[in-house]
Amino acid sequence: MDLEKRSRATAPMVQKKFDELWTSLFSTQVHLDSALSKQSQHLKSILAQIVPLILLRPVSQAEVMGIGVAPGEPWSLNPAEIARWRPARMLAMRLYEMLSQRQVAPEPQLSDFPESMTQAWEKDWGHSVAIQLARVLGTSAPLSLRAVRKEGPAALLEELSAGSKLPVKAEVSQVSPLGVRLSGYTPVLGTEAYARGAFEIQDEGSQLMSLFALWPAEYASELQDRPGPKNSKSSSLMRKLPEPLPWTVVDACAGAGGKSLALSDAMAGKGRIFAYDTSKTKLLALRRRAKRAGLNNIQTVALQDGKESETLSKYKKRAHVVLVDAPCSGWGVLRRNPDIKWRQSAAVLEKMPTIQLRLLKEYSQLVAGEGRLVYGVCTFRRAETVDVVEAFLREHPEFQKGPGGFLGPDSSDGFFMQALTRRGKS
Repeated sequence: MDLEKRSRATAPMVQKKFDELWTSLFSTQVHLDSALSKQSQHLKSILAQIVPLILLRPVSQAEVMGIGVAPGEPWSLNPAEIARWRPARMLAMRLYEMLSQRQVAPEPQLSDFPESMTQAWEKDWGHSVAIQLARVLGTSAPLSLRAVRKEGPAALLEELSAGSKLPVKAEVSQVSPLGVRLSGYTPVLGTEAYARGAFEIQDEGSQLMSLFALWPAEYASELQDRPGPKNSKSSSLMRKLPEPLPWTVVDACAGAGGKSLALSDAMAGKGRIFAYDTSKTKLLALRRRAKRAGLNNIQTVALQDGKESETLSKYKKRAHVVLVDAPCSGWGVLRRNPDIKWRQSAAVLEKMPTIQLRLLKEYSQLVAGEGRLVYGVCTFRRAETVDVVEAFLREHPEFQKGPGGFLGPDSSDGFFMQALTRRGKS
């Protein structure tokens, strides 16, 4: 059966599975990745090329394909109406028909995002920055790798490229001194380099946050006073990492451990990393990843949500560095998680600064005299970034503000990071 006939034969099945997946996104709390994982490999491959494009830029994609969208839609609709939104169904089949063709992606526009979201961008940063944010966050994210310190990104890039050309463009990162950036997906997890622990998949901005936590003065030049593409493409990025010291470092919201692993590797196995989280499942995954990477200075600590102080009070003023990579609105990673903008409620946004400030207060007690507290989030929303820092400093004059600012979204995801130093010795 030729390609055209095979496509026609499977079109009804693709339409059926798209309808089921699309409905599940807006009638349950299932994440896109989880919904895709339940499909057969063939259908997963097809839907993974279609659904993110619709989630990323529904209006501009519809316009370029001649599909009419009513003013204000889909953002004026409730979840049940979005689950039945006809333009999404039409887009899915049009995109499916074009899978074998070279597509020209439309330029994302503000209307590809909820009006409440873009109004917040404009209020915080102005109209021109809001347009820049829409253009970046409406495109697909690159795949980024963090090379281990002892090998470096140049050697990793050479090894991955040896013998055959990579199917995507690859280059050494201009954001992280350990990063390699690939322009699109390629199955790097099946390589010998990954099997021996030569790299981890990690966004360049996330890599930089880990290095900034350890050496803020050295990496602050990569940050800006507002989000968006870097004003100057020239970089003073240090390719040779500073010499590590045997510090005690706390990764306060460790999750599955991307930053804990990056911190441990950057410290060349010296000192100790304490990875705290309320999810035992994620901490178990972290321990497995650390074992594969050969990192032995990471200790996981499970906390009970809302009762962190009961455990933390035992470790007051013992850490040289405490990184609080707090839960947030996730606006800086919208291109990786585009379903966020379709489902995020005003109530969730309203409570984020309170959660973030509470976590900063809780974990600040671990910082030793002249030690460092680093606050980080993968968002550029003012209420969750500079406002949280200022609120913390008003209540905690024992800390003083150090380097900090915004990174991306651009080649990396969008982040905010701020270093705070405890005054005086313990």
